[in-house]
Amino acid sequence: MSKLPAFRTAAWTLVVLLTGHVSAAPSAQVFDAVRKPQSVDSEWRARLCALLPQPCDAQALGLYRVRGAAASDYVVLSVEPLAMARIKRDKDAKTWRVNRLHDFGSYAALMKKDTGTGMSDVRLSLAPALYPLAEGQWAMAVLQTVSEMYSGGGASFSKADFVPLNDTRAVHEGIPFSCSKMIRACFSEKEYKSSKHCHDESNGSLRIAYEEPGKPGGPYSWQYTWLQSEWPANTAASGSTTTRLHFTARTTERVSFCGGPQ
Repeated sequence: MSKLPAFRTAAWTLVVLLTGHVSAAPSAQVFDAVRKPQSVDSEWRARLCALLPQPCDAQALGLYRVRGAAASDYVVLSVEPLAMARIKRDKDAKTWRVNRLHDFGSYAALMKKDTGTGMSDVRLSLAPALYPLAEGQWAMAVLQTVSEMYSGGGASFSKADFVPLNDTRAVHEGIPFSCSKMIRACFSEKEYKSSKHCHDESNGSLRIAYEEPGKPGGPYSWQYTWLQSEWPANTAASGSTTTRLHFTARTTERVSFCGGPQ
């Protein structure tokens, strides 16, 4: 089964203000995964778990850096508990300190309560980014991912609830975030040798563009775009197609979502 496509945000744009100054338009703050966290601290999982609400699953932690941050500043994302923490590596290279903790456990509990047993097959996680709501206000994407396994393939579908930091109420809910689907189309040795492509594949991901508020201090306007690629079986890579769809929080059903559940 192919991995989910890497998350991407809307490109930086520039807005020329009436004063003639150039200012960066609102943009998501992306976290970059630390590729070799063991080289930072061989015991980072256990040490960081000890700083988070308990119980903590050390194997479900991710270590990240904020783009442009100081070398000693990191971000840890946790699945159990569902939390994000800004952390710092002290100069002695042995001690981690939590500068700020955002616990989404209450939101996860509310989701499970509202949906009852329907959450049993859903995996919750946090997307590695902060999303701008208004000047100085940010949200995280709480992802609900459903996976399916097929013979010789599989699929994964993720929706996002955008939850402000330090709040338990989402400002945008059930937004298609990413999908990946692969279905086997070759069943014999002859087919595997002769086919240009032995799977039907689909991959989709969300883009968000942010617009300045109509009045100072107001919320940013979010514009959603869904990008999806289709690579049919028995077709060369050059035969794959990509579609782009603009939608709103009220028209999510328009998103094809790799043919997954809506």
